[in-house]
Amino acid sequence: MSRTVCLYLTIISFLVACWVKVPAKGTDHTPLTKALKDSLRNEIEAMLKNDQKYRWMIQFGETDENKLAELRKMSEADQFQRMKAVQDDKVGIAKKAKDSLWQMQAAIDSSNFVKMKGIIYTYGYPKKYMEAYKVSVIFIHARPQWMTADFFRVLKEEVMNGNMPAFEYAAIYDRMQIENKLPELYYVSEHYDAKTGKSAIGKPLNMEATNKAREEIGLKKWKD
Repeated sequence: MSRTVCLYLTIISFLVACWVKVPAKGTDHTPLTKALKDSLRNEIEAMLKNDQKYRWMIQFGETDENKLAELRKMSEADQFQRMKAVQDDKVGIAKKAKDSLWQMQAAIDSSNFVKMKGIIYTYGYPKKYMEAYKVSVIFIHARPQWMTADFFRVLKEEVMNGNMPAFEYAAIYDRMQIENKLPELYYVSEHYDAKTGKSAIGKPLNMEATNKAREEIGLKKWKD
């Protein structure tokens, strides 16, 4: 990733941190009417559509829609190899073109994050009108610096209140740990292993800490 893109992402991250104020602990949410639920659902669906606008182009190094469709049909192992080659600038579109797409996707990701964060702060986790995995997509693609300790505190409160599924919280938390080059805590998501050609959930480095954390949010303890 070029210096220009890194600088752009740094600026975006600073703006994201300033846009939405963290609510006080125990803040009441605005009541939801059916019309408001429908409106918020439509807004989130629009976010999800934009979430993939340039992402596949960047990952596969291809902008032709027909060629992209064929690349997405490849096996998981072949997709991994293609993405790695693109990342190393060995195949696919020029680096300058990739950087330009990254800037556009980063702007979309930041906008989606701010909107979803605002929805949760104002109305609570959208449990009753949106599938949980769709909400998680927005946060999985967020930059680690956007997912602050204060925001994780808010999400954890949503879990403890029965609004947010514990699995989704754990998956997002662990994803940010990986992005920050830190060990996972909950170990709920599978990861592709290029050596074995398979996807699997890793084994906790600290079993006691993992089980304590899982139990706290209502997940079953890890078993070998």
